[in-house]
Amino acid sequence: MTKAAPNGGEIAARRKHVAKRLNEHLKLSAAYVNAMAIAVAGAAIIVPMVSSPNVALGRSHLSWIATSLALHCVGHVVIRFLRREE
Repeated sequence: MTKAAPNGGEIAARRKHVAKRLNEHLKLSAAYVNAMAIAVAGAAIIVPMVSSPNVALGRSHLSWIATSLALHCVGHVVIRFLRREE
């Protein structure tokens, strides 16, 4: 038996399916990185306030907040890798 060559419609449908799968993985990765950014920011602000409410935020806390912002930016970069689903 011979195998028929795929036509243009089948190739386009396969490309769309592959792009959709990749996009879902990228969106999940971006959501994970953003959730980590929220957790780091929360820990940088909430933990010091609970442990000693009268202490102002120091350099170490500001570095954690900067880390949180960097993670958020990484989430935006991941979103840039989305493919078109045409």
